[in-house]
Amino acid sequence: MSSTPLNPARLAVESAAIFLSVFLAFAADQWRDDANDRERAQDALNLVRVELEQNLGELQSAIGTRQEMFEQYNEGLRQPIDDNEYPYDLPSVIMPEITTIAYELATDSSAVAKVDPDQLVIIARAYEALEGVRRNEVFLSNRNAQIRYRDGEQYLSGHVFYLSSAIRLEPLAARHIE
Repeated sequence: MSSTPLNPARLAVESAAIFLSVFLAFAADQWRDDANDRERAQDALNLVRVELEQNLGELQSAIGTRQEMFEQYNEGLRQPIDDNEYPYDLPSVIMPEITTIAYELATDSSAVAKVDPDQLVIIARAYEALEGVRRNEVFLSNRNAQIRYRDGEQYLSGHVFYLSSAIRLEPLAARHIE
């Protein structure tokens, strides 16, 4: 049996070539994963941006009506006291359709980790302000559901509270979005 002597230089070159090819494969895979994460983060931000624009439109359409409605409902609170009659001619309260689906998807995914932290703070503040608007809507919805158990005056006071909160919360949310 003849044995070939091991050439240390050749062995070193082949080992280096194998190591380099494996390292380059891992680096390329990591680069591709990072590019996909950045793309997902950008897609998530685009969805959040669209959602915030829609929420802003909803808020702006409601904000202009709040003060007048507040005054009408406040006057409605006086009517049962003065006339002993429930006011039936009050306008219905328009509640903005606030959505948070894009934000929830973005925060549930790992894509948010690739978003600039300063941008995340701005987005989080906007959604925090929107959450105040949503809590106000839940309050009014609960009051509406309880109308059969409440008298007209308490029902109207719920609307007045809702509208006074909306006057404060909705412009704040709109400012955070802009």
